[in-house]
Amino acid sequence: MDATLKPCPVCGSQAELKEAHYLESERPYSYVHCTNEACTLNHNAPHFSNSTEAKNDQDAITAWNQRLETPALHH
Repeated sequence: MDATLKPCPVCGSQAELKEAHYLESERPYSYVHCTNEACTLNHNAPHFSNSTEAKNDQDAITAWNQRLETPALHH
């Protein structure tokens, strides 16, 4: 699995892969999010949960890395 994450396409900060389980369930899910707490992608990331933890991880990484680069807005 290629675990190399591109920087956040919104703010350019570092990204992080997270793994968890749904409440009251053993069903795992994975997602990638921006580590910058002020960024909109810090909490808004799709969750992948239809397979094993390894497959969920790879699906989350692939989805994150295929995002279009968006230039950061400067005010």
